[in-house]
Amino acid sequence: MEELKRVVLAALLHDIGKFAQRAKRPYSKDMEGEYLTNYKGKAGHWHTVYTDYFIENDLPLPKDIREDRSKVARMASAHHKPNHDDAAEMSIMIADRLSSGEREEHAHSEEPPSFREARLVSVFDQVQMGRHEFNPPGEWFHRLVPLDPQEDQFFPIQAKASGDPEEYAALFDSFMSDIEKISQDLPFDLYLEALATTLESYTWCIPSSTYKTLADISLYDHGFTTASIAQALFLFHKNKGTAPREKDEEDKFIILGGDLSGIQDYIFGISKNSGRGVSKIFRARSFYLQAVVRSVILSICQRLGVHGVCRLMDSGGKFMLLLPLLPEVQEKLSVLEKEVHSWFKGRFKGLLSMSLSWQTTLSQKDFEPETFRKKLDQTHDALEVAKLRKLKTAIANDGPVITEDYDEREGGNCTICGYNPSDVECTESIAKKEGQEVSLCRECFQQIVEIGANLPKKQYYTYADKGDIELFDGVHFSMLAKPPAHFQGVLAMETPAITPGMAHARIARSLPSITEEELMDNDWFSALDNENGEIPLEAGQVKTFGMIAAKARKKTGEGLVGRALLSFMKADVDNLGLVFSMGLGDRLSVARFSFLSRMLSFFFSDYLTTLCEQRFPDIYTVFAGGDDLFMVGPWNQTLEFALRVREDFAKFCGNNPDLTLSAAVMPAKPRLPMRKAAALVEDWLDKAKDSGPEKDKLCFLDEAFSWADMRDLMILGGNFEKAMEEKDRTRFTPSFVYRLLEYQRMYKRFIQENKIRFGRYLSHAHYDIGRNIVDPRGGNQVEVDMLYSIFAVGAESRPLLDNLHVPLYYAINRNRKE
Repeated sequence: MEELKRVVLAALLHDIGKFAQRAKRPYSKDMEGEYLTNYKGKAGHWHTVYTDYFIENDLPLPKDIREDRSKVARMASAHHKPNHDDAAEMSIMIADRLSSGEREEHAHSEEPPSFREARLVSVFDQVQMGRHEFNPPGEWFHRLVPLDPQEDQFFPIQAKASGDPEEYAALFDSFMSDIEKISQDLPFDLYLEALATTLESYTWCIPSSTYKTLADISLYDHGFTTASIAQALFLFHKNKGTAPREKDEEDKFIILGGDLSGIQDYIFGISKNSGRGVSKIFRARSFYLQAVVRSVILSICQRLGVHGVCRLMDSGGKFMLLLPLLPEVQEKLSVLEKEVHSWFKGRFKGLLSMSLSWQTTLSQKDFEPETFRKKLDQTHDALEVAKLRKLKTAIANDGPVITEDYDEREGGNCTICGYNPSDVECTESIAKKEGQEVSLCRECFQQIVEIGANLPKKQYYTYADKGDIELFDGVHFSMLAKPPAHFQGVLAMETPAITPGMAHARIARSLPSITEEELMDNDWFSALDNENGEIPLEAGQVKTFGMIAAKARKKTGEGLVGRALLSFMKADVDNLGLVFSMGLGDRLSVARFSFLSRMLSFFFSDYLTTLCEQRFPDIYTVFAGGDDLFMVGPWNQTLEFALRVREDFAKFCGNNPDLTLSAAVMPAKPRLPMRKAAALVEDWLDKAKDSGPEKDKLCFLDEAFSWADMRDLMILGGNFEKAMEEKDRTRFTPSFVYRLLEYQRMYKRFIQENKIRFGRYLSHAHYDIGRNIVDPRGGNQVEVDMLYSIFAVGAESRPLLDNLHVPLYYAINRNRKE
């Protein structure tokens, strides 16, 4: 529907004039009488004439809507003086109010003289769960900078929420440079996604309003949610042949919720855990599931005739779409649910399922924050009920026995997944490509060869009616080195890196690969080659888990030392459901909900990927997005990474004590099956969350520590590590360090069992230190003082001694010779 395209585009851009006005760009002087409002003889809403100029003169448009430029400009600019009989203009006007959480407009809402200096107040600072109190206008705000995961400038800063007015002009110039890179040959939906990505990059930090309100809703989230509401509202009234009114009370909207269940069982349900090819499959499986969810959303949009702005939330295997409440929509969703259940049952044999729910309906009044929060809760509750009846329609139609592929198993099951029939062609191909003698099904083959191998290399992802990997409803996914030659049949095109003029796929895709420097270093070459079998090493080759573990070792004058161990890390945001349900109280508007979910996804997907690439290149991302992550890396680097993630997450949330992160880091040998490792580290994460009244902890060595304590223990571990490296000076031999470990065990038993004989730990430690460590010349006085502070005489408490096994574990394993 061509008119719907105009409505969606106009709604998305209706307030772009605020950006242009603050940047002192030109405006349409001849349209002042058409769009400006009048209140007590004073003209208002000047941004509308800037919006008109931008669309008429600056906005590149694709061919299939270019002739409608003036119609789009009219719809976008008239949202304060609409034609009340025009369903399109009224839909945008009302959507504008509802996005902001207001049913009615202020009679005169012109921005104050300081509107160019105002900056976006952090929504994260407003979350209150008992430990934090927000006092308007708040202490944390965002700088006026592009959204870039390469920098930490998207973290809020603590200061007065104001800045240099001239920053707007520079930001707008960069915005125009990028927007001109959007190809005008793109089909409308691809153009819309590329435009939305560009708008997000530059307007995420711009307050949508500074007039008599807390400037905490970004221009991007306001525009995107306005487009979402306007689309559903317009389709509802187009079907009725009416125009919406501000006072309407009937339900007009549906929230369609989707939830992918069984994600971790699917990702970690690998029978084989080692080898070059298998090391790629875990990240590939995680990415594949994102592609599957994307195909379901694309299918919904195609069937219902809606555009991608319907997505209120889409991350971590969950999504919420805003749709019109129409009988034909509900009928199509019922048909879709049956097909989704049938496809998932056939493809994943019950291991994965997609639950759908569209019981939550909304009126215009329900977008008021105090009511919208309850509607979100209803959607979550309905999804939980739907998850209790997984694959219900498929089981009702086909019975509980899964018979798919039953007659195709003469060659046995796939060695990797264990439930699909093996494929002779794929088995022979993987033997040639990866040197692996394994029986493979086509699905695992595609994940290893077409996804896992291409994730670090290919920069363009397409979803189309034809392609490499078939997903739901005939949607095919492909990874390309360059954009397709034509866009016929292409439903979506994205890039994993933020690329000017392109839609962005929020993908965490850090995969450690062999570097030229490692190949040229004899020690590292030998260590990596030992893990590679008979196949020659190549630069750019994805590292196996054995190779990643080897990077836990360190170079010394005697070669590589230290244990080659992995650490499995799992982390997630504490109490996130309550944060969304209660954290903002009655201020959770649809735009604030959009900001919270989108920025959390940005942190865990985009930012952490960049952090890994730049600071922790040997850490392997299994999944990261939404609000959680699972990483595998060299044991010591992963521990440091966990501390860095917690520190950065605190900065990202404005040091709000009600927004915290818990994690588990579990060291293990590289050949530990991933399935078992995932289960163990999940138990450790539960321990981190359940070890006391407060969460916000790290579990390491099966014990929960506060993040501050773990940082101190890491520093102490580094001191012991250095002392062991310099044992000729410090006299910290391995045998002495092991004796310290025994003294600490005696101390723990003395405290726990209250037995006198274990109380000898202190005299034994002091005797050992005095006899074997103290240097009369004072050459190791710093280290001796460190020991005496740990084993202090007469101390009421011994926090360092309580946890001495942690720094000793660190030092011993960093210096152990293999």
